[in-house]
Amino acid sequence: FLVMTLFHLVMFDVDGTLIIGNGIDDVCFSEAVKEVLGVDKIDTDWSHYLHVTDSGIASEIIERNLSRKAEELDILAVRQSYLVRLRHATKMNPYSFQPVPGASELITDLRSMGGVCVCIATGGWQDAALLKLRLAGISTGDIPLASSDDSHKRESIMLVAEERARVHKNCPAFNQVVYVADHVKDFLNARKLGYGFVGLGSGEHAQELKLAGVTHVQPDFTDKGYFLRVLA
Repeated sequence: FLVMTLFHLVMFDVDGTLIIGNGIDDVCFSEAVKEVLGVDKIDTDWSHYLHVTDSGIASEIIERNLSRKAEELDILAVRQSYLVRLRHATKMNPYSFQPVPGASELITDLRSMGGVCVCIATGGWQDAALLKLRLAGISTGDIPLASSDDSHKRESIMLVAEERARVHKNCPAFNQVVYVADHVKDFLNARKLGYGFVGLGSGEHAQELKLAGVTHVQPDFTDKGYFLRVLA
């Protein structure tokens, strides 16, 4: 049983944390880049990019391949093409995104607890993130959300999400902020901001997180009790 007298903020990433995809979003992103920028082949190992956000990746692709700084119109055009493609692809296959086991139930339970606030900080663009979550059956309702529409830097997105959650709860400050995500870079960003961190991963992925210094790693959210004990 979790007892909290002050507001705790639990901040979730989306891709690989709340949802699991079949890779169709990577294909749509690559096709959008080709259509808008004329770049035929891109590196889809997103960990190779400085800022692992949709706008950050698009900006870096422009700098790498076109030898110039990205402009806002470039990013908006890639975003629009990507969203059109993603919506079409998911209409063809509405099961492209599935919930991480236990994710929906955990969010529902956290939102019912006094002293706990839930928010989302995703490196994806907002409309894409909300589409994926809806297809995975995860209800976001009025959950505060920040995305790559707000910044190309993950740390800035996290701070925006925290601020929106603070306003949402009319809370001057949170007693604790915990970021729940699936990559080492997420952990490093959380540590920079003084957040706690829970890692999502199994097998080699889990080992990579642990080697980076992540204390709490779980494969999914089916062991809700463990997650709540970590949070407490």
